[in-house]
Amino acid sequence: MKYFLQPLFVNIAVIYSLTYIGNTIAPFLMNRKMTLKAKLLYGGIAGVCALFCMAYPIETLRDSFFDLRNVPIVVVTLYAGWLPGAICTIVVSVARLLLGGQFAVIGVVLALVAYIIGAAYKGFFSGDKKKWRAAIVLGAVYTIIYMMIIHYEMDFLPGDFYLVYFICFHVSFFSTILLIERLAAINMRLEETAYLDKLSVVGQMAAAIAHEVRNPLTTVRGLIQFLAKDTEDKKLEEFAPLILDELDRTNKIITDYLTLVKPGKPNLKNLNLNVLIHDTLSLLRPYGYLHNTAILFKETGENEQIVADEQHVKQCLINIIKNAIESTEGKEGLITIYKHSISKNSITLAIEDNGKGMSEQELQQIGLPFYTTKTKGTGLGTMIISRLIRDIGGSVRYESRPEKGTKALLSLPLKSS
Repeated sequence: MKYFLQPLFVNIAVIYSLTYIGNTIAPFLMNRKMTLKAKLLYGGIAGVCALFCMAYPIETLRDSFFDLRNVPIVVVTLYAGWLPGAICTIVVSVARLLLGGQFAVIGVVLALVAYIIGAAYKGFFSGDKKKWRAAIVLGAVYTIIYMMIIHYEMDFLPGDFYLVYFICFHVSFFSTILLIERLAAINMRLEETAYLDKLSVVGQMAAAIAHEVRNPLTTVRGLIQFLAKDTEDKKLEEFAPLILDELDRTNKIITDYLTLVKPGKPNLKNLNLNVLIHDTLSLLRPYGYLHNTAILFKETGENEQIVADEQHVKQCLINIIKNAIESTEGKEGLITIYKHSISKNSITLAIEDNGKGMSEQELQQIGLPFYTTKTKGTGLGTMIISRLIRDIGGSVRYESRPEKGTKALLSLPLKSS
């Protein structure tokens, strides 16, 4: 049995090492669409990992080569998609045919089985928040098919081989998934920390200038109103409303800054999510009609109770939906609101529009200080959304494609039963 264990332990060490290297080169981020460059990179790293595994096979089973090369195939297909999986599978298949031997074709068939199973279960795996449940199903299916093939084609294999090999396979498979999930969570926390640092900079700026600027603005606005009231100056009468609008917009920017600095302690209480959404939409539907945009709420029969600050959630919904309405400018807009997913502790609300959408580069900048895709925007709206939602224990993320629209996914804490 020790002749089986030694090369398989080396294989496991190789898989762990290449997983860490892959995360160093292209950090794992689960909530972001993967670029073609990242897919090619992951496919190449998985292929190299599989080749290193093949360099340390079990050498005591005639001219067969058993190792853990199929673990990278399955894992990269599950996480990165069919293209990286295909790259890794092709690398493994070519290498196995070059090694030759009586069972070379069987080795290629087993690599294809690993790829097909990974590709078939990718949707199921990605959609399950608890990855270990999907991994158990996938691992069981793979093991059964694999054992049937090798038992039929290689009847000389000893009984202890099956025990040792499949224990090592499942240990490496499950632990690699756990490792990737942990690395992705760490990456998210690092991004969160960087984001909060930028938010702190904006807050310090706001604290320094907001009050100093706001007072003279109020005075100027009052004087413009007074002068325009009974004036005979046609120019003043014509441009006074525009001046007042711009002063109001400037005042709103300052208010947004102050919200970032001191948003107020959230007043958490149990809220009916359906009622909260209906109340918010009653305020926004007139704005939608003005922009030729319909707002549809796909209400379910469930009356979920969330634990949140009512004003915080309403402000976030207003900001997100208002941005969605403005993104549909120039076309017949439609905004759809529905409950995307529900877990034990949270519910995710989707706000989807058919607007102009955003590129991958624009999507990565959303929420950063002063970044906006609107000509007259300040970039503070999305920052305020993130800040308020974090304060109540929720989160927000965005999915988007150019000319296809944007989907905001707002996760809110549920009332514990």
